[in-house]
Amino acid sequence: MTTSAQHRTAFESLLACVDGRAGKDAVASCLAENVVLNSPILDEPVTGRDAVAEVLQAVYALGDLTTEEVLSGEAHQSAFFRLQIEDTVVNGMDYARFDTHGKIIELSVLWRPLPSAVEMQGNIAHVLGMQPWELHTKGE
Repeated sequence: MTTSAQHRTAFESLLACVDGRAGKDAVASCLAENVVLNSPILDEPVTGRDAVAEVLQAVYALGDLTTEEVLSGEAHQSAFFRLQIEDTVVNGMDYARFDTHGKIIELSVLWRPLPSAVEMQGNIAHVLGMQPWELHTKGE
């Protein structure tokens, strides 16, 4: 199996874990020990296998995650998805990079559109111990 194919298999395992609402240990098994999570709703990146697994498992357990498409590159994997929690929907992308052992070393999450992302953060804030955001426009 080529490195790209190994990475795709590892990435699809992570997607299956979060989509199937697997426990924290199953999510953690897909991650490198010093993994970094870059998230649209966190002030700082989250680092470390257990911390990242806890965030991913907590967020995706709240809603309905649908992976639309997985894109493969030589050094990365990406998934376009739709996440719905209650009446709020965001479209997004997970972008993963891998270490030499085929474990995810960096995961960057992107969400759009902005008003829905802000509303989604409000649905998740209590789980992550954060204050809900408010969207302010120039006219307010």
